[in-house]
Amino acid sequence: MEDFEHLPKMAGWHESELLVPTSQLKIADIKPNHNIVMHNSQGEVGRLDFNGPAMIFEGDANESAKVFFDFVAQYFNQRLKDEYTRGYNDAKENKEPQR
Repeated sequence: MEDFEHLPKMAGWHESELLVPTSQLKIADIKPNHNIVMHNSQGEVGRLDFNGPAMIFEGDANESAKVFFDFVAQYFNQRLKDEYTRGYNDAKENKEPQR
């Protein structure tokens, strides 16, 4: 651990606290991970990697497509149910449909 004894002590400062001037703080050089990963019951079946200059797909295209579109269909079906319920409730309360 670095020795921070050279840093100025401030009123109310306790030995267990650490004061680091903002000029010494650095943001880690972390590259974001932009992937879409498809899994089934056996594990990962495909990966769309958006980290480079072009999108790269690795894996089983047929199984990945099935997993991906099953997810999209499930999400879309839930959205339809939510919209139907909202419209039904608005009609029941004599509200104008919200869009």
